[in-house]
Amino acid sequence: MDLLADIQSHLAEVTLDPRGKPLDAKLLEKFDGQVTESVSETDRDSLIHQLAALLPNLQQDPTPATTLIEILVRPASYTFPRVLEIEPSVDFAAGLKALFPSINLVILSLLEKAKFKSSNAGIIAGRPEVVAALIELWLSTPNTAVASKAHDVLLGLLTAGERNRIVATATPPGCHEPHEQALMWRRVFRDKDIYGSIYRICSLNNAGRNGELSKRDKTVAQARLLDLLVKIDCQSIRRPQIADVESAYGVKTGGLMEFAALKMVDYENDVLMHMTLIDFFADLLKPDHSVVQARNLAYSQLASRNPEGLDLVGPHTRTLSYYFETTKYSSLDLTYLYGRSANYLAIYCSYHSTHFLSSRSAVESTITRLSEALREMTPGRWAQGLAPKHDLHVLASLPRQVLFPTSTTASPLFMISAKPPNVDALQTLATVFQGPRSEHRPEGHIEGDHESQQRSAARVLYWLYLDQNPNFWQDVVKAAETVALNDTALAAIALINAIITASWDSLPSEPDQEPHGLPTEKQLAERCHASQGLPPTGLLAILAPPALETVLPYLLRPAQTFSNLVSGGKGDVESAAYRVAAAKYDVLVSLRSKLKDYVQETGELKEVVELVNRRLALGPMGGDSGVGSRVSTLDL
Repeated sequence: MDLLADIQSHLAEVTLDPRGKPLDAKLLEKFDGQVTESVSETDRDSLIHQLAALLPNLQQDPTPATTLIEILVRPASYTFPRVLEIEPSVDFAAGLKALFPSINLVILSLLEKAKFKSSNAGIIAGRPEVVAALIELWLSTPNTAVASKAHDVLLGLLTAGERNRIVATATPPGCHEPHEQALMWRRVFRDKDIYGSIYRICSLNNAGRNGELSKRDKTVAQARLLDLLVKIDCQSIRRPQIADVESAYGVKTGGLMEFAALKMVDYENDVLMHMTLIDFFADLLKPDHSVVQARNLAYSQLASRNPEGLDLVGPHTRTLSYYFETTKYSSLDLTYLYGRSANYLAIYCSYHSTHFLSSRSAVESTITRLSEALREMTPGRWAQGLAPKHDLHVLASLPRQVLFPTSTTASPLFMISAKPPNVDALQTLATVFQGPRSEHRPEGHIEGDHESQQRSAARVLYWLYLDQNPNFWQDVVKAAETVALNDTALAAIALINAIITASWDSLPSEPDQEPHGLPTEKQLAERCHASQGLPPTGLLAILAPPALETVLPYLLRPAQTFSNLVSGGKGDVESAAYRVAAAKYDVLVSLRSKLKDYVQETGELKEVVELVNRRLALGPMGGDSGVGSRVSTLDL
């Protein structure tokens, strides 16, 4: 290969004069990933060895050479044992300490090869100077690309060889978890110098002294540590490892997690790090946040149901106070922290609903705050798109039964209207009314009582809301037909689909005396003034008044076109009109699927299926089929 010969010849010339002979970047760039596929393994090794011999003596920007090395070692067939065979031997520690980011990156690419086998990661663990340099680089480098790569390498080495392992039972408290026996894990968390360096680099106590990072750079290191701890969270980093190190930084019994969550961040004087810390707490509330825990299904499920675990990661009450107690804080604090606190609350309610429901004060504070926020909304603000997004996120995440109105408290859900139409409002209503979505369940998931209650509560809220807002479907269809407001129209169509595909469950036969308990079927019908009872499914709800007179005719009508408002006109996939028409068509497909299942079960509604099939045969844009006008003649 002439190109290979030219490169080898050029590198030989640079080796003889590493200062005066510049690297030919254009020549080396020609040797890209496509070319390397045709290079023999012998030639690949020869070129890598030549580059490795050149780099230590190179007295110019090494980026062209390091980029070429990264391309040459990129194939999966270039394994870590081959990295160890490079001559002269790679000085990993020196490369990690180099001032050039390009050298850092190529060394990290070589180290990354070790993450696929625990035995290779063990080789790295046997070189403490390399592990120490890796952690120093990860936490201290000002280069974000290098820091990100170092994070990935460290995470990979800590979890090497365990990617496909699933433990059948939870590790009993006090016992060593399997990953703790890995050599890399022991090197990082049991080597006093290396473990202590994490505390030293991230602690603000020594900022700017004796060659330590400035306070600003230390906060960057803190954010990087928090990012890693979320992914390797497990029992072992929540308990003491080396008492001498931990006690020097005020850590008592919670190990590195206690230091990071409770001791490390100056949240009172650094609002940006406070935001990062709240995001960290929120991530820890998710049952699948940890790469390590995710391998142990039983432990992950146990953690998601363990209320006590919430307070082990940080000041739960303080974090929520930025949402509940807005009068306590300055407007500046709330500008940055209100949304973060709301997101934390939303995640807390989503994954720890039982714990949330057990706290009467948390439930009452949430409903009060939502009511206050939504009461401040005027029709003009909704129309201008100024929705309280953080509050709507919280509302959509709540256990649905807390949204039931009581004799003393109105439901904040009823303060959300479809008129004037607002995208966020329509999306929130769709989420609440649809119920838990089955496609979001993990494989092997077994539904519990809570999910069944949520399905029933979604139906209750839909009918109660409709009783309070009798023109609801007229407003939704009007929004769906306002094609010029594309996002609003799509949100309205998605709301229609949410009801058609709603996952609703039946109500209990006896009254539920628990707080936020479900009503019986008779109680719900009475509250909604429905003497004939209420449809039990979303499909039948769409085919019953008041939806029947508006939604079904809308779905069967030909799509609107506004060629004077958008380019392309009818059938143009780039046009706003076509996007709305396609979304509407997809809803018809969902409707037909649900109708077929219903017809198969009951033998009823065959004429509706025929109408939907005729409309679908006309395509998204439809035509002058007249099918919409026949709805009023159907006997439903």
